[in-house]
Amino acid sequence: MKQTCMSCKFYKIDDELSGYCRVEKNKDKNDTVQREMVRQDHSCRKWIDCGQQYYIRLGWIKAHVKKKRNSADR
Repeated sequence: MKQTCMSCKFYKIDDELSGYCRVEKNKDKNDTVQREMVRQDHSCRKWIDCGQQYYIRLGWIKAHVKKKRNSADR
C-alpha cells in the first residue's frame, strides 16, 4: 500500500478529493486549531497505516461519487 494521506491514520475525509490532517488537533485536543488541508495523494513523515479504515474511506468515496452522478443524471 502506498504511503498517502488516504491510507494514513490521521486523515479525515472532507470530500472525494481532499480532507484534513488530524495530527495537530490530536496533539492539543483543541477544537480551535486550524485544520491542515491535504489531498489524498499527499503524504508526510507523520504517516501511520490506518489498516481497514482505508477500505472504508474508499467505499465512502465511491458511494459519494455514484450518488453525485445519479443526481446529475436526473
